[in-house]
Amino acid sequence: MLHNCLKIVLVITALCVVNDLSAQNIEHMRNNLATRTMDGTYVRVEEDAAAKEAISTVEAKSKPKQVNGFRVVIFSDNGQYAGDNAERVHTTFQKTFPHINAYLVYESPYFKVSVGDCLTMEEAQILMAELSSYYPKAFPKREVIKLTDLQRAEAEAVITADSITHK
Repeated sequence: MLHNCLKIVLVITALCVVNDLSAQNIEHMRNNLATRTMDGTYVRVEEDAAAKEAISTVEAKSKPKQVNGFRVVIFSDNGQYAGDNAERVHTTFQKTFPHINAYLVYESPYFKVSVGDCLTMEEAQILMAELSSYYPKAFPKREVIKLTDLQRAEAEAVITADSITHK
């Protein structure tokens, strides 16, 4: 009975810690505790499987998987060959701007190619201005952006910046 009460207290405490430490995660804390000090001491952290599962569940629920943002639509058509034209525009864009994410979608009755992963309208307008000589009819559009797309875009931007500075 006492052991179960201790588990419950541990789980509640861990959940409170997770909520209070949004910038840190439990694994990071565990690694910091396990680091040996100058005198050779360290803390070994053991956690109950139920507590670990509860913490993982809370962390997974608290992290958003998508955000509201903007993309720039560079192609939109519903004509007879709209699908083929959209694929051509999408492929050409990816070859010309490999560091910018591009998406080919069908939103009845239109085939669209939208590009970029912008968090603000200002970012979308800047991107639209950069692309205006290639796509003069481009326009910004509010879209839901997956965080994985943002992370991929950020990684591509870092790679592109590194390749420019090393030339």
